[in-house]
Amino acid sequence: MDKAVLKKFAIESRQDLMQRMENKIKTFYIDEEFSKQQSGDVYILANSKHSLNLSKEEYTKRELLIKRINELGLDQVIEEAAYTWFNRIVAIRYMEIHDYLPLTRDNQSLGIRVLSSKDNTPDPEIMKFTNLANPELDIDFKKEKYVELKDNNEKFKYILLLVCKKLGRVIPQVFDGITDYIDILVPDNLLNESGFINKIITEVPEENYTQVEIIGWLYQYYNQTEKDRVMSFNRAYKKNEIPYATQLFTPDWIVKYMVENTFGELCNISTNISRNFNTGLKYYIKKNFYECEKKHIDVRKIKFIDPCCGSGHVLVYAFEILYNMYISLGYDKTQIASTILKSNIYGLDIDERAIQLSVLSLLLKAREYDKNIFNTDFLSDLNIMSIPEISIGNISYNSIVISEQNKETMKSLISTFSNAKEIGSLLMLKAKDYTGLLKEVNDDNTIFSIELKKILSSIVKCAKILSQKYDIVVTNPPYMSSKSMSTDLKKYINKNYPAGKSDLFAAFILRCIDFAKDDGYIGMITMQAFMFLSSYNELRRKILSYNIMSLLQVGYNSFPELNSQVAHAVTFTILKNTNNQKICGKYYNLNTNKVNDNKEKVFLERKESQFFLNTSCDFLKLPNNILAYWLTDNEKDILENAEKLESKMQIKQGLATGNNELFVRNWFEVDFNNIEFHAHDYKDFNNSKKLYAPYNKGGNFRKWYGNKENIIKFNNYNYSKLLESGNHLPSREYYFKRGITWSLIGNDNFAARISDGGFVFDVGGSSGFPKEDELEFYLAFLCSKVTVTFLKALNPTINFQVGDIKNLPIIYIDKEIKNKIIDLAKQCIINYKDDWDLSELSWDYKRDPLIPKNQNTDIYISEIYENYKKDCLQKFDLEKSYEKDINQYFIECYKLENELTPDPEEKYITLKKPQKENSIKALISYAVGCMFGRYSLDKDGIVYTGGKLDDNSFKKFPIDSDNIIPITDQAYFNDDIIEKFKDFIKIVYGSTSLTKNIDFIAEALGKKGTETSEETIRRYFVNDFFNDHCKMYQKRPIYWLLDSGKKNGFKALIYMHRYNENLIPKARLDYLHRVQTTYEKLLSDVNYKLTTDLSMVDKKDAQKRQADLNAKLQEIKEYDEKIAHIANQRISIDLDDGVKVNYEKFKDILAKIR
Repeated sequence: MDKAVLKKFAIESRQDLMQRMENKIKTFYIDEEFSKQQSGDVYILANSKHSLNLSKEEYTKRELLIKRINELGLDQVIEEAAYTWFNRIVAIRYMEIHDYLPLTRDNQSLGIRVLSSKDNTPDPEIMKFTNLANPELDIDFKKEKYVELKDNNEKFKYILLLVCKKLGRVIPQVFDGITDYIDILVPDNLLNESGFINKIITEVPEENYTQVEIIGWLYQYYNQTEKDRVMSFNRAYKKNEIPYATQLFTPDWIVKYMVENTFGELCNISTNISRNFNTGLKYYIKKNFYECEKKHIDVRKIKFIDPCCGSGHVLVYAFEILYNMYISLGYDKTQIASTILKSNIYGLDIDERAIQLSVLSLLLKAREYDKNIFNTDFLSDLNIMSIPEISIGNISYNSIVISEQNKETMKSLISTFSNAKEIGSLLMLKAKDYTGLLKEVNDDNTIFSIELKKILSSIVKCAKILSQKYDIVVTNPPYMSSKSMSTDLKKYINKNYPAGKSDLFAAFILRCIDFAKDDGYIGMITMQAFMFLSSYNELRRKILSYNIMSLLQVGYNSFPELNSQVAHAVTFTILKNTNNQKICGKYYNLNTNKVNDNKEKVFLERKESQFFLNTSCDFLKLPNNILAYWLTDNEKDILENAEKLESKMQIKQGLATGNNELFVRNWFEVDFNNIEFHAHDYKDFNNSKKLYAPYNKGGNFRKWYGNKENIIKFNNYNYSKLLESGNHLPSREYYFKRGITWSLIGNDNFAARISDGGFVFDVGGSSGFPKEDELEFYLAFLCSKVTVTFLKALNPTINFQVGDIKNLPIIYIDKEIKNKIIDLAKQCIINYKDDWDLSELSWDYKRDPLIPKNQNTDIYISEIYENYKKDCLQKFDLEKSYEKDINQYFIECYKLENELTPDPEEKYITLKKPQKENSIKALISYAVGCMFGRYSLDKDGIVYTGGKLDDNSFKKFPIDSDNIIPITDQAYFNDDIIEKFKDFIKIVYGSTSLTKNIDFIAEALGKKGTETSEETIRRYFVNDFFNDHCKMYQKRPIYWLLDSGKKNGFKALIYMHRYNENLIPKARLDYLHRVQTTYEKLLSDVNYKLTTDLSMVDKKDAQKRQADLNAKLQEIKEYDEKIAHIANQRISIDLDDGVKVNYEKFKDILAKIR
């Protein structure tokens, strides 16, 4: 099945059909008042603008259409009508391909196709007169009416409606029901090239219809656009939006795993079903022997339910398993299919459309095995239904003549279903006999009881399904976090499923357990979060009071249709048995090193060998009963018995500002002099009179030292505002203290760093505070492989919560070993600090590592680079040895030699391994900083970020005087950036080595063909420097690029911290206009040149230059209008507003930040 083809077809079909339905509805002028006359069977509707001649049937259906629009609204009816026709035609297409269309009086196939022809002729087979005249064809065909129709489209429409009416008698759940108006909205021009019939035949090849699951996939894709729209909302979902937001088609192999491993276990305890039955189940996991009571299984009494059945994928496969079970027990083949549908299979869903497909899919599956299934009178006995919802306000109880007892029963029942479309199968009902109530209502012939009969029969049937117990419960429940739940849904779950309140799927785990009989089986696929997160502690305890028989942690790529790195699923089976919690279940980890691996293939390859055995009791001994199934007995013992890290250090959650845009900045955005780096406490900070304090906010994976990038507004005024917002400054007594910090969000590893005194910390950079003399020891512990091992058990998600860190096991370690670990940790901190300070993102940055201490002594950059690279690689190897030794000490102390090796993975050592290109780009960035005065060759570190500029700080290499450095295709200005850069290289490395150094730089930047080295460097400045700068500075550039556009007509860099209100006017008058004049003169020269006698090559070059200059001039003229508008405003900026706010003021004249 080509899912890309199905997706494209379904999404486009929805758009097409909805437009057709809207246009069709307009032709009936439903919002206009008409006078009505009747002439025989014709109704004439007329007003001053329009008239309609309708048959009696059309008139009746128009009235039904108007009624439905008044009930649902026009948009919902358009949606309903479009989907109904989509659903009908897809069903007919599937049936005609498989020769299932029940078109005879006894509902057999005639082998006639309705939509297509087996010989690929243009017209559908059914339109051949020999087929229409077939006496076995039972569609109430009227020849005289047919021949009056004007064209093939009208004739086909007539036939299609007759076929749908016939199918409505056979499968009313799909071809009949609430859409009684639907016939008058049959799409026009169905057989045209752009018609829906032609599209379904030509765009979805027949080979896609081999499995009935195509119906479910088309349903999911049909809803995709609406699903995307609904899921983009940052609010609670409305009742009618829940199906779109929560439905997800379950991968076929997971359906088979769940169904096979529930039925398979049922067979295991059977005395009459052959054990060989399980050997044919490809996805069944053979369990270790466990003692259980064997019993005779009457297959006719097995009750199987999917309470969130959607389009019926699970039910269809359960049908297959049951059918084979009946066969193995010798039952009559002619009775099996109908018996299964009447007695074994139950399904519920809140979505009426999904239920239609469930019924259709099951009937089509049954038709595979029984060609007489459509001729069996059992459809009213089907136990697949949409959960009905009743509006209490429409019922007058006092007008109903029944006993008070039954009236109270009815009131209670109707009240229970008053919000059923939102609560769905979570509805809790006690088993009750409603026979007396139904009899009284049926015996009462008042108008109110007649109305109630339909309502009550539906909700009583649903109540029975909801209240009875099942041998097997299998489902893929909806996923919806509590923040997306409505108040009513949240209230219901909090009351009835408090252990599952965090997510809808968690509530459904509890509901499925409740659905199951004692000793019944549950199979589910859900998000894996419940296995580890603290918010599911109580849910885990509930689950572990029974037996997990098998569990597959699917992880990445659980649902290939979704983002495979977000939707991490787990699928499992449970035996609802409280008598024996020591049954060993089998657990599998299907995660591999490849995010997009085929998980079905991974499972089948691992099934026989790569599993873990655990009992429920094993997990009940672990902290918070986490389902860390992969732990060894030794690791479990440590987690159970060791002290917790929280007993050795204070572990504190950081603050959440509630508005980071207002309070938090990158340190390089503001005036460096307005940051207090060395406060010991808040009083100390306040006395400094500065605005900003350093702010630990987490950041990327980095151990030991670094990620010091953020600052927070923390003076008295902002401190007071923070007390009243966000999470109100928790743990504030620990602000500014020396400690350990880490990132809330990780990847597949954990990284802790030292936090020097002076920091406030964010919830994303929560912190720990051990005794001062043990800080490096606990930092080493948190950076060790031992910590990672236990953290992956405590919470193997991408989030590292404070509670997880608190629960890390800590054991006694000898003082001598502890001191060795501390010494190693100090070396690691030094290594990582040195490495961090080599980057401009460090506020302790001194100079670029390729800048020699002794300048202007004819030095070659290539030699400095090689020495720098060698030094970095040596530090990398040293770091690797330090971390290996630290790991070795902890592994030995924890006695984990059989579980862990000490060697660190190189990908988790984030010290620099220099690459020539990146190193040269960093050197260029430093040079630009020196041009603007941010740095200076006269002194190390940050020199100017605001305030008064001291020219004495820039003697070796003078800064650009007006803070405007043009970047043009040639050197048109004295302060051309290439000339400035060459001067910089000459001053730093000497004039004798200039040519070789410029060549080395160009080579590192990717010199092309016949380019000169200077041309390569100029190309880099014109095309790439600003993008690299934005990347380095995390999309908060401090050097801004005036940019006229794609033709590179005008570009110039300015330094944000030296900006003033006169800068843009000056850039326009002194630079932009001068470039324009220069281009005009150059164009004049080229134009003259083209009038002379030129070779073909020279002429072609001249024409190319002419076109380029014309394009540049046009771009500059348009840009001049934009920059004039900005220049005339004399805009001021406030560095404390940050780059984002300030850059926005000039966005029309600045390059886009990418």
